[in-house]
Amino acid sequence: MSHAVLASRSRPTGLATVLALSLLVAACGGGGEGSAGGDTSLAQTPAGSAGGAAGAGGTGGAGAADTATTPQLLALGDSIFHGRAAGGICFTCHGPDAKGTALAPDLTDATWINIDGSRAAIANIVRTGVLQPKQYPGPMPPFAGFTDPQLQAVAAYVYSLSHPGT
Repeated sequence: MSHAVLASRSRPTGLATVLALSLLVAACGGGGEGSAGGDTSLAQTPAGSAGGAAGAGGTGGAGAADTATTPQLLALGDSIFHGRAAGGICFTCHGPDAKGTALAPDLTDATWINIDGSRAAIANIVRTGVLQPKQYPGPMPPFAGFTDPQLQAVAAYVYSLSHPGT
């Protein structure tokens, strides 16, 4: 997820950090099974494409980049990002406009902190989380409870934010 960090950004400290992280963990249920609820009717894997996102190191079969980017896929990804489907809470840290907050980086520019910005890498980091962020006060929890179609949708949506028109 695109991550330019401005030196002028303030970072929450003390109670603000604890509160923000507590809300994040509570909202996502720790990234476990309960976070994958919601309507997945738009998340059908297109015919002829393989499901699943690439795992760590690009292994694990067909990746999110192998799934055709359709308006339906992007709409589901948007819904997950903004908390309207599948228990997604991305916007709570990355901001409703995905331009980042003091808790998490901007996803709309071309700078990536922890990954190369590919759809497969985005899917992997959503699945596995960021346990020790390089530039932010708290970890990003893993969202392992997303189904493969949900993971592909949110990865496609986030990728589209920093790669308009693709």
